[in-house]
Amino acid sequence: MPSSTWGTRAPRHWVDAVLALALLGVGQTQVWVGWSDGGVGVTPHGQHLARAALAIAFTLPLAWRRRQPLATLAAVCLAIAVQVLFVVSYVPFLTGLVPMAVANYTVAAYAMRWRFVGLPLVFVTEVAIYAQIPEERVRGEVLFAVFVLLGTWVVGDVVRQRWLRAERVVGAAQALVAEREAANAAALVEERARIARELHDVIAHSVSVMGVQAGAARTLIDTEPDAARAALRSVEATARSAVGELQRLLTVLRDDDAPPELTPQPGLGHLRALVEQVRDAGLPVELLLDGLPRLSPGVDLAAFRIVQEALTNALKHARAPTTVTIRHTDNGLHIEVRDHGPGRRANGSSGGHGLIGMRERAQLYGGVLRAADHPDGGYVVDLQLPAGTDLPA
Repeated sequence: MPSSTWGTRAPRHWVDAVLALALLGVGQTQVWVGWSDGGVGVTPHGQHLARAALAIAFTLPLAWRRRQPLATLAAVCLAIAVQVLFVVSYVPFLTGLVPMAVANYTVAAYAMRWRFVGLPLVFVTEVAIYAQIPEERVRGEVLFAVFVLLGTWVVGDVVRQRWLRAERVVGAAQALVAEREAANAAALVEERARIARELHDVIAHSVSVMGVQAGAARTLIDTEPDAARAALRSVEATARSAVGELQRLLTVLRDDDAPPELTPQPGLGHLRALVEQVRDAGLPVELLLDGLPRLSPGVDLAAFRIVQEALTNALKHARAPTTVTIRHTDNGLHIEVRDHGPGRRANGSSGGHGLIGMRERAQLYGGVLRAADHPDGGYVVDLQLPAGTDLPA
């Protein structure tokens, strides 16, 4: 049996069965009618039963030639040898020599590891034929027999090699398709994670700010209506900003041919506006800047979103004075957001998906983010981005 799977692309086995039955019919006709097709030796006219049985052995094994190529060749060669050695010195062409040639080709094409065994089998059979039929031992007949012997085997081997090459090409193409599908799936997962981070940052920050401001307006509406109205105006402005961010994200996701309406992505240059928004929500924030580097857009957005999430968490959990420190050092960009509240362990907060998103953003650009209770009290988010994340001047 072939070790490769290329043979499954060959015609179905019923084609071999039809060939075997057709040759079997021809062989029986030759035996019982006395028809000669110009085989090797003189056509006999007796021993019909033995010859009819051997005619079956010549032809019927071809029905299994693709599934059992070596066994098929051995059966055909054995039947021919038995006929010329023990029955009659005659081998028909269509139902004797042709089946042997077909089986020899099949061994070379399908037997894979055992394909070289076919040549000695056919050679021994040829020797038996010419040993019993002296009148066929002319130089031309022998050379023709050797040519057929080698030619059919070589053709089968060439066909096998071509199919194997085609199979390797198909396998490589399938591997390439699988690799491309895996890359597309990974890109899809990453894009979903990126969109999830963006939605979380926009929604969590804006809703947190609006919740605090709405709560302040509720408590001040009876005693300080002007302050309450200011808080509500801030809620309105924050809501509009959030809707604008969401529209920008959804525009990227739209499946149409219209070009999206592009708006600048936020970056560290927008920190002052972010700090003012958080201050308006009631969180005292101090911003310390030691020079703003010129960052690539992706890094700039990631740094801004991390600071935004850290301030959102401080607004929700600490409600205490918070300091945002940004330093541009030789080692890269260092950002620290520290609140002076009770700390996360004290209030039972763990950071949730926001902390996971911050770490993912940092790792995306080779940075390291640490978030923990500070030894001197409060909670600190520390981000270190390596040198090389900024653009050349």
